[in-house]
Amino acid sequence: MRDQVLEGGQSVSGDARRAQLDQNGPKYQAKRDQILDIAVAAFRAQGYAGTSTQDIARALHMTKGSLYYYFRDKEDILFSCHSRALDHLLSVARAARRRHREPEAALREMIEQHVGIMVHEFRGSALALEVATLSGSRRGRVVSRRDQYEGLLRTLVEEGIRSGAFRPTDAKLATFAMLGAINWMARWYREGGGSSAEEIGRTFADLFVRALQRPSIRAARPARRRVRTPSRRRTRGGQPS
Repeated sequence: MRDQVLEGGQSVSGDARRAQLDQNGPKYQAKRDQILDIAVAAFRAQGYAGTSTQDIARALHMTKGSLYYYFRDKEDILFSCHSRALDHLLSVARAARRRHREPEAALREMIEQHVGIMVHEFRGSALALEVATLSGSRRGRVVSRRDQYEGLLRTLVEEGIRSGAFRPTDAKLATFAMLGAINWMARWYREGGGSSAEEIGRTFADLFVRALQRPSIRAARPARRRVRTPSRRRTRGGQPS
């Protein structure tokens, strides 16, 4: 049940309990983040459809009723996972634009950060693709913010083309190619079984930035040297496991 019975037989609903909590307080937000982290891990292991709120509560050593203090239902948790990741994506994209005057440098940072978010916030799971599962209003909000990020990326490519840093190409298709490659990590990435997020991010950034650069610029600016450090994470035969 979503209602908890207090002394005297009075029941308090999850909605009422949420109203009593300081939803802007650091403890409340920290607990929500902890729940989201555990939920993403559960969705990664069992799939969204195969994970119940009871599974999430059990992993947190909480009652299911306590879980409803922080989220209305499982879909609210999924929506919040998307919202948190999109907040981060939009934040790092805007910061990269402010930090770098050269479109190549800004694009490189955006790609590397996006890969990091896919790995660390979605754990490389298909959860990033679980948008159709959301109900109409929530799905619309996620799609709208996803479109904002896509627009930032496409505008950056267009600016690079106009400045002469990037070769003439279809900026929309180039943007779809980059987003498709990063999102497809959900189909092959395995924690602990392959390259690190940093290695994948650098590789993707090298591939796409150099593919977009004009040949003359590409020849003048060799690919950034990658210093490999000892790592326990390796793929069999150099392929994703």
